[in-house]
Amino acid sequence: MSGDREQIEPRTEDELAQQRQARFGHLPARVSPEDLVESEEAEPVHEEPDQPMVRREWG
Repeated sequence: MSGDREQIEPRTEDELAQQRQARFGHLPARVSPEDLVESEEAEPVHEEPDQPMVRREWG
């Protein structure tokens, strides 16, 4: 059975890199830490009232 198969030559790193580039293309440039943006909450978290609201306060 092993005589039916072709012997595959091991490929070099350069050949593998060329195949990856041909298949996937170039990677985008890395984002520098200065370009990253910190996120903040737009509104503070609403706290639940301690006591239930009285009906006359609903309106």
